[in-house]
Amino acid sequence: MPPPKPITLRSRPPLARMMRIHEELQENRLPNATKLARLFKISAKTISRDIAFMRDQLNLPIKWDPVANGYRYTEYVDGFPTLQVTEGELFGLLVAQKSLEAYRGTPFQIPLEAAMQKLSASLKDKVFISLDHWDASISFKSAGISNAKLEVFQFVTRAVAQQQELEFQYKKTAEPGWKLRKVQPWHICCVENQWYLVCWDKIRKAIRTFALVRMRQPASTDVSFKRPADFEIQQYLKNAFGVFTSEKKYQVHLEFDAWAAELIQEKDWHPTQKIIPHEDGRIELKIELAELFEIERWILSWGNHAKVLSPMMLKNNMRIQTSSA
Repeated sequence: MPPPKPITLRSRPPLARMMRIHEELQENRLPNATKLARLFKISAKTISRDIAFMRDQLNLPIKWDPVANGYRYTEYVDGFPTLQVTEGELFGLLVAQKSLEAYRGTPFQIPLEAAMQKLSASLKDKVFISLDHWDASISFKSAGISNAKLEVFQFVTRAVAQQQELEFQYKKTAEPGWKLRKVQPWHICCVENQWYLVCWDKIRKAIRTFALVRMRQPASTDVSFKRPADFEIQQYLKNAFGVFTSEKKYQVHLEFDAWAAELIQEKDWHPTQKIIPHEDGRIELKIELAELFEIERWILSWGNHAKVLSPMMLKNNMRIQTSSA
């Protein structure tokens, strides 16, 4: 069966070129018609027509800056207002919408619903694909959804996107009081339903990770920075069990009884994991990690179905925690 043809909604060719212009504006690179003409190998007049269409027909807040000799957005723009979808992509949208139901009752509910309504409105009378029969067939359930404040989330994500330095008050777990942090925000990630900021801490001169839920009073410093070209979040987190990492390396060796073994083997827990099966149903799990406290909580969740074989530091930590429980 051939793949479904893409459905283009209210677009003007060439869409790809205007989306690239949008990216230049969104990154505040101050493009002008001459530079863009060289980039696309077309005339400056064609670029001027594209920008006029984006400003007048798509209502994008584009303005010429004579001092900087380039165009800029006069306000923040979330995304390019043109949509191309296939039936498979619409199905993916439905799955995404279902997965976001876990945020019902949180500060994220209203903007998420608004975004979905805008997408639905843009598809009205344009797409005749019914996914109603799937609506009652798919659902998601999550426990422990982050209650990070929406305004903090929006402020931080905007600083990441625009590469603007950031200040905020932060409270570490089990520590009294709030402390000022000055950072270059590099990346936002969601791990186990909790949102984190990975950034360069200007005071400590090192990469640090902060939970958005423990931030308050974020403020921009109006200082721009350049995210390191070699920074990749997957590489940074490769030795983390969750989100926290370091320069250390621990060879974690665990044993699970036959009951837990089946459950353990139903998921991929870490990129470095190695599973050694035993004839009696037990398994051994080996993982290389940079920090231990996140996996400590995970091991405790398995109760007496899990046993630490090494390292000794982890064995001792688990012994102390189980004896004091």
